[in-house]
Formats: sequence, C-alpha cells, structure tokens
Amino acid sequence: MFKQLIPILENSSKVGMFVHTHPDGDAMGSAYALSLALNRMGKRTRVFLPELPDAQASALVVRGDDTSLEIEDCDLLVALDCADSQRLDVFKDAFLSHPNTAAIDHHITHKIFASSCTVFTAISSTCELIYMLLREMGTEITRDIATNIYIGLVTDTGNFKYTNVTGNTLRTAAALIDVGIDFARMSRELFTTKSIGYYNLMRTALEKLKIICGGRAAVVYISDEDLSRAGITESETNGIVTIPGSVEGIEVGVYIRRRKGGEYKISLRSNEYVDVAELAAVFGGGGHHHASGYSVFDKSVDEIVQELSKELDKRWRS
Repeated sequence: MFKQLIPILENSSKVGMFVHTHPDGDAMGSAYALSLALNRMGKRTRVFLPELPDAQASALVVRGDDTSLEIEDCDLLVALDCADSQRLDVFKDAFLSHPNTAAIDHHITHKIFASSCTVFTAISSTCELIYMLLREMGTEITRDIATNIYIGLVTDTGNFKYTNVTGNTLRTAAALIDVGIDFARMSRELFTTKSIGYYNLMRTALEKLKIICGGRAAVVYISDEDLSRAGITESETNGIVTIPGSVEGIEVGVYIRRRKGGEYKISLRSNEYVDVAELAAVFGGGGHHHASGYSVFDKSVDEIVQELSKELDKRWRS
C-alpha cells in the first residue's frame, strides 16, 4: 500500500508535518504518531500545529521532543488528514513551494496538492492509515505512538459508533489496547468529561436549535457572544456539533459557527442517506459521506440557512 511513500520517508532526515486548521484528534494524533516513529528512526521532526486545536485531544496527545526545525530546514514536508491545500491556512504557500512534499489522508474529497499522495478513502481515519504504514515499515508501535493513533481512531469514529468503522478498525484498536494504552481514560476525557462552560453553551445551543426542511434537518448557530457568556473557547466545543443531528427524525444536522475575519464555518452531519460531502462540495467544501463542512464569507446566517435548505430539498428521499 505504501510502496511510494515509504522510500520518501526513509530517505529524508528532517521532516516537517502539517495538519488542517483547527486540528482535531485525527489530525494531531496522526502527525505526532508519525513524528515519534520517525524520531525512533533517527530523524528530526517538527509538527507545525495551527491555532485552536481541539482542547480535549490536544491535552492527551504525546508530543515527544519536537525540534526547533524551521520549514526551510526540512528536506520533506508531510500533510496529514488535510483534504485541500487551502486548509493548510498560513502554511499553505510554504508547503506548496517546497520541492519535496507528501500527503497522507482518508477524505473522499481530497484534492491532490502534494508531489506524493497517499489517500485511502475506505479507512476510518488518518490514524488508522498511520498504523498500517508503521506496520508495513516494520516500526515498533510504542505505547506513546499507540496512544496518539488511538486518539485519532476513537475521535474520527465517534467512539466507534459511526459507519466508517470496519473490522480492521476494531482490530487496530485491539492491537493498540494490547500495547498498554489507557483507553478508558482517553475515552472518558474525550467524550464524557466536560467543563461547566461546555454545559452552559449546550443550554444556549438547545435554546437556539431550529428545525428546518419540514422536520428533516436541524440547525444550531453559535456566536462569539455565546462563547463569551459560556466562558469557553471554540476549541472546547467539539460535542456541540452533534446536537442538531441527535434529534429524533432528523437526517441532517447543521452547526454554524462564526469565526474571526467574517468566516462562517458550517459543519454538516447526516445519519443515514444524505451524502454531506457532495453537499458541502456544492459550496466549495468537502469531507466524508456522513461528516463534512464548508466556509462562507459575507453572508448572514439566514442567507446561509436558506441556501443550504434549497440544496437539501433536492436530496430528500420520499
């Protein structure tokens, strides 16, 4: 599976790793798992992490000895869990101008932007891909590496309840548990333990929940003021995105979050048949069949919902 990628990694000595904006558990887990593995091979690495990573996942990731490498020092740049060069944000130009780049991803909407591209869309997560890569390379999966891989595995599968879970996903999880990771603590901190601020924001989200499209979709919009009143940052809100889709009878849940610079981030989740990756692509975004997103500028929330509702009305089953 990795005949092209493995020699590229083995022949590099200074590797920089990049992930998408607002990195989640899969992005950070895959980047730091690969970083630790390359360190064990005698290579210098650095993960160039964007701002506002998911708070729960960031607290659990094992970073190791990240070096002071600068991008210009690296003889290889690797993008992980990133479907589009635009999502590299401030690192985009430096990545695209580098002569030796690779991408490792599992998004079905991946747009090729690296000189070497390793994309397998039938895999649950980029972390599952990293596990397969390290096994093929004959690299030891240490407890720290296993911890990072498990973080991505469990977050991108919603604690193993999403449809992207396969038998291989569960076999990978079992192998990681056998290494000795504290999977119970990770699951508890990622999915169960929340701050009081989170529950304050959840109350606001429930009050603002709107049912649209004749009861087939639901939407929640969270503003900067909502976050301020709750006393938390966006990086602590990862569970809020699931609220609209959890309502009985809802097929598509929509979470709208306004970010700095006038950007509205729209996150889409479907429960059964709507392909939200294809839906997001209509608006310039992408992702997975049941979990995708896109960004909008210079429009009101009402305009965003109206446009989205029109597209959704083309996709309902009778």
